[in-house]
Amino acid sequence: MTIYMKLGGRPAMREAVERLLQRVRIDAGFSKAGQHLSQEMQDDLLEFLIFLSGGAPVYDGISVSRLLSPLCQTDEAYDLFVDHLATAMCVPERSPRLEVELRLMMEHIRVHVVDRHPAGIPGQESGAAVA
Repeated sequence: MTIYMKLGGRPAMREAVERLLQRVRIDAGFSKAGQHLSQEMQDDLLEFLIFLSGGAPVYDGISVSRLLSPLCQTDEAYDLFVDHLATAMCVPERSPRLEVELRLMMEHIRVHVVDRHPAGIPGQESGAAVA
């Protein structure tokens, strides 16, 4: 059974994303970036999480990097985002196993979200490899 099904399908995912966005908006670490999420980005976040959790065969929204990088510019911010996501998604279940599965799912996409090349390092701005 997919994470999507364990969470309760699309209606449960929609409610969880609403809870997640409420948490992000009030968290001081995200308040500025969290306040500026367009409706399109919110919809893409829902669709991406549905896809990632096994509820849809494809995702054709904006890239996960463009979607989450404004909120998660550091590993610490990403960890905080995942904490909020786990809390929002696992409210009805409170299943430790489901939470671990959800966190592992999010760990797989970390490299696509968190910028690991700080600005100012020659050759790194465009993603070029350093010799």
